[in-house]
Amino acid sequence: VLYIMCGVGFSGKSTLARKISEQTGATLVSQDATYFENETKFNLDQNSDEDWETVLNICYEKIEKELTKNQSVVFDDTNHRLNLRNKLRNIADKYQTETKVIFMDTSTQVQKERVEKNKITGERHEVKQEYLDTAIAELEVPTESENVIIVEPDYDLARVISQL
Repeated sequence: VLYIMCGVGFSGKSTLARKISEQTGATLVSQDATYFENETKFNLDQNSDEDWETVLNICYEKIEKELTKNQSVVFDDTNHRLNLRNKLRNIADKYQTETKVIFMDTSTQVQKERVEKNKITGERHEVKQEYLDTAIAELEVPTESENVIIVEPDYDLARVISQL
């Protein structure tokens, strides 16, 4: 299975993606982690759309490598637009792999509270507000036809895992 995490920044995708990976044994591929793994190697700039596209392509390669081994994958990225999710479905189809979209249905208010908390705690890297706003504006909420599991911020992990 290719689990496609979906939602805006600070919606809880990365936390749930790690838990899904731990519970299912699926390989976790994270766009953020891939960026930081390759930042110095490719002299990446966090403000460059082109550099993020490079990172995304590295992620696609990682996903394909795991799928060739018949290994399930959790892909942690916003995947906020349908065309991005369709690209992942096309990759999965190539390896006759099922896809499930896990949509983090987190309100803008909760997301903003998490951003503010992160400014204090520094638990994760900062994301420019303009990037968060763009993702919110561009968000195409997954529909039933996408084999979607909708997850609220106060989710019960056992219930989510049972839906996988």
